[in-house]
Amino acid sequence: MVVRYPKGILNVKKIFVLLLTLFIFTGCSNTTVEKEENKDLQIADAMASIGGVDETLDKQKLSYEMTISNEGKLPVVEESIEIVLTDWINERLMENEITEKKFNEDNIMVKGYVIFDTKDLSKKDILENEPFIDGIKISTEDDGEIFIKSNF
Repeated sequence: MVVRYPKGILNVKKIFVLLLTLFIFTGCSNTTVEKEENKDLQIADAMASIGGVDETLDKQKLSYEMTISNEGKLPVVEESIEIVLTDWINERLMENEITEKKFNEDNIMVKGYVIFDTKDLSKKDILENEPFIDGIKISTEDDGEIFIKSNF
C-alpha cells in the first residue's frame, strides 16, 4: 500500500528541514573569535573633548585620553601604538599626535590630540559624524598586531 501525501505537506517538510539546517549552522558558528583574541588588551577608560583652535572655527581639536587594560600582561612594542581614526576625520585631518604614553604593569595610558578641518561645517554636522576614533592598533613583541575597538 502506497501512502500519498498532498504536495503542500511535502513543501512544508522541505522548508522545515531547510530552516532546521540553517538554525544548526548558525548555532555552531564561532562569533566570539575577535573578542577572545583581544581579551588581554581592552579599553578600560576613555575621555575625549572637542574645542576650537587659535580662536577660529575652521579647525577643531579633538583631545583624548585612553587607558588600556593589559590583564594578560602582553609584551607590546611601545612605539607601535597607533590611534585609528574614522574615515570622516581622516578626510579632514590636519594634525594627529600622541603626546604621552605611560606603561604600567597592567595598563597602558595614551594621551593625544587630532586637529581637523571644520570649514563650512556646523556643530551639528560635526556631531553627526561621531565617533571620531575607531580604535587603537598595538603590535606585540611576537610580531602580532591587535586592533582594539573604541567605544567613543
